[in-house]
Amino acid sequence: MHAVADADLSRFHGVAYLLGALAHASELNLGKSSLSICMLAGKKFGREAVEGTRQTDDLTEAVTLLGEALAKRGIVWHFEPFAGESAAPIEDRDGKKVMRLSFGTCMVRNALFRYAHEQKQSLCYMAHGVFAGAMEKIMPGRTVHLEILHAGPNGCLKEMIVEEGGQE
Repeated sequence: MHAVADADLSRFHGVAYLLGALAHASELNLGKSSLSICMLAGKKFGREAVEGTRQTDDLTEAVTLLGEALAKRGIVWHFEPFAGESAAPIEDRDGKKVMRLSFGTCMVRNALFRYAHEQKQSLCYMAHGVFAGAMEKIMPGRTVHLEILHAGPNGCLKEMIVEEGGQE
């Protein structure tokens, strides 16, 4: 593990503060519509971020492929399947596949804490959009949603819900 230079850390904190301020301002000015705007912007970025990535029908493999594709773009975002007390990380629920995911390192969470702004708002929706758009590109013919089960200072627990039928 390499040490982060003070100048780099200071620059990151400045960007994080600006990102938090912009998100807060958009929420104040646009209200709830800021959530859908950020979700759509995130989905567009997510689809582009995994362009050229191999496609699969396997949820676990798709999560791994997404992590690798983001890493190639220099995006550090740690997430992994979370089984918890369940024996299986994937369950069938009302005809949909559901996988719990643990999200560790998250620039959005870091930005929100730097600005002292709450989670589960527009920037989280943008991150959800990135994840969903990328997963839909890797798993064509499906629609992907994320639901926050827990949002905390050290990590988030989310459910990825995958339905048949969606954008090709």
